Amino acid sequence: MAEQVSFVPAKASDAVTISTLRQRIWNTTYRGIYPDAVIDGFDYDRHLQRDLQKISSPSFTVYLIKAGDEDIGYLIFQDTDTGVWLRSLYVLREYQRRGIGRQAFSVLKDHCREKEINRFFCNCSPHNENAMRFYLRMGGVVTETDTGHENRQEDGVVFEFSFPAF
Repeated sequence: MAEQVSFVPAKASDAVTISTLRQRIWNTTYRGIYPDAVIDGFDYDRHLQRDLQKISSPSFTVYLIKAGDEDIGYLIFQDTDTGVWLRSLYVLREYQRRGIGRQAFSVLKDHCREKEINRFFCNCSPHNENAMRFYLRMGGVVTETDTGHENRQEDGVVFEFSFPAF
């Protein structure tokens, strides 16, 4: 059964929480994928500034994901000239596999429906096996692949998600 969570529109004051969550989640998600120096030398101030910019930008939609009063993740997507792009969907490891990602997709699909769009896209590291399996389970189709870089952090795939028209 899905965890009872809320998706709270982020305010500028939430950027600190989002950046802190990112640092914590990257340590468990990308260790062994990103170079240790990237994780160990996480540039918190740079990420904080980027999160503040996204929260204040009208092209981005940013949600803090909460279980009760606890901050457990975040969802960021963007309206671009090429469509809607899922930019970040991160949930603390101890809350994964509880239906929260599926709930996040419902939030994103509702956004697309409001704009009368029946698809969206996301980038993913092909080395993040949990995310790859999740996106495939959610109906994602790989439309681009860029792999084989010496730095595995540069490898990526693009997923497209389509759902019935209105």
